[in-house]
Amino acid sequence: MELDSVYQTYRPLLLSIAYRMLGSVTQAEDLVQDAFVTVQQLDNNKVGPVRNLKAYLCKAVTNRCLDYLKSSHKKREVYVGQWLPEPLVQDYAGVTGSTSAAGGDPLQTIVLEDTISYAFLVLLDRLTPVERAVFILREAFDYDYRDIADFVNKTELGCRKIYSRLKRKIQDDPATELISSEQSEQLVLRFLHAAATSDMDGLFALLSEDIVLYSDGGGKVSAAVKPVISNQRVLAFIQGLLSRAAAQELCASSRSTDSSVLY
Repeated sequence: MELDSVYQTYRPLLLSIAYRMLGSVTQAEDLVQDAFVTVQQLDNNKVGPVRNLKAYLCKAVTNRCLDYLKSSHKKREVYVGQWLPEPLVQDYAGVTGSTSAAGGDPLQTIVLEDTISYAFLVLLDRLTPVERAVFILREAFDYDYRDIADFVNKTELGCRKIYSRLKRKIQDDPATELISSEQSEQLVLRFLHAAATSDMDGLFALLSEDIVLYSDGGGKVSAAVKPVISNQRVLAFIQGLLSRAAAQELCASSRSTDSSVLY
């Protein structure tokens, strides 16, 4: 089987696994690419020695994700503020249109069509790397326990116990109740429309009194270190972000105009 065909066939699946494991689009793409480089080195652009290529690639990506999560654990311990998974930015046509996968990227398409939401990724981040791998491979991809055990280097019985324990824990946790993807999309569209039109009354109406906002700048931009609590404070926080964005856009426009005059 030619490597190009392998790449096109399995890349969406591997990206989907890696994104759920890591909560980072960039890292998911890097680790999947690294797995394909390893495959390429096996047989000079032709895959032959591997008996079950799909299982081999899934195991390779899963192990790379486990290694990355273990190495990043200490970084999380000293991370300032709330750590949140990296969201996939969806293309909302005109703010009020329907969602579509940006540029037809397979990772975007899979995640948008899947039942596991961004909120669920936040929940999964509470788990250990191995627990996360077992739960994702079973819940999202329906792998049998024998394959999962091979992927994570555990016994089949051990994987069954891990999944069963996590399933009960999540079902018993009232905080894990999630709204449907359709409701979520409509809420996001209403929020974006209110923010884009500076409709503060409409924006405020979307916020419950006990709302809590968590902010994460990824270590690249400033963010609220502590959670923002109550609808009044959350609205003020959002207003501040919108004002800052408008000021930056005005400044960029001014620099562009000045450049045109100079040149």
